Amino acid sequence: MLAPRGFRILLKIASLILLLAGITGLGGSFFLHKYKVYGVFFSSIYIILPANLAIAGGVVLLISGCIGCSVSNKKPSCGHGLFVYLLIIVWCIVGTTAVLAYTHKGKLDEDLAPLKDVFQNYSGNSQDPDTKAVNALQRELQCCGVKNYTDWLETPWFNHSGKYEVPLSCCNNTFHSCNGTLDSPQLLYNGGCQEKIEKKLLLSVQVIIITSLVVLFLLIMSWIIVAQLMRHQPPQEYRILDQE
Repeated sequence: MLAPRGFRILLKIASLILLLAGITGLGGSFFLHKYKVYGVFFSSIYIILPANLAIAGGVVLLISGCIGCSVSNKKPSCGHGLFVYLLIIVWCIVGTTAVLAYTHKGKLDEDLAPLKDVFQNYSGNSQDPDTKAVNALQRELQCCGVKNYTDWLETPWFNHSGKYEVPLSCCNNTFHSCNGTLDSPQLLYNGGCQEKIEKKLLLSVQVIIITSLVVLFLLIMSWIIVAQLMRHQPPQEYRILDQE
């Protein structure tokens, strides 16, 4: 059986790990930043709920980790109770995040239903939200079209332009001579955007699920450690007050 000192050390280690997990949770803000650009590709805003919850959980985890570190060298007190209550809040947030992420894991096709429509709405105007989103997506994911570059042949923009070329964002950045013409398809990105964005979203969802499970395990271990510290708390001494 570990002595109270050993449990305090374990509590400090667990709190430091919770701090790191909180910083990881704040990484959900990166997804929200991307959503501002790529939001037109998703059928609803519910896909960003796991990211929102991850940020909320990250904030509470940071606070919990700081409190855990501060009380790890002290005798059981109100600070330990506050630490436990915060961990309960984190449990609810992280558990919900994991469930939502797992739910969206099998609905990526449905969530990306508007993707083809956005490509059809491409106008070539750099100020147009759909055009801006398509160009940004193709450059970042190094893709061209929904399935491949031939999808551009069916878009109104291609038919009205009178040019036998695709947007410059389809050009492979390793070929500086590329001007988007279909006479040289080898200079374009080969893969379609739908497959690549699905893989990227699936990876993000899997990271959220795995991270959530690790955090839930850490929460259980932290509760056990605090319970053991409370168990080793020395009994209070009571005195009978003298009556006048």
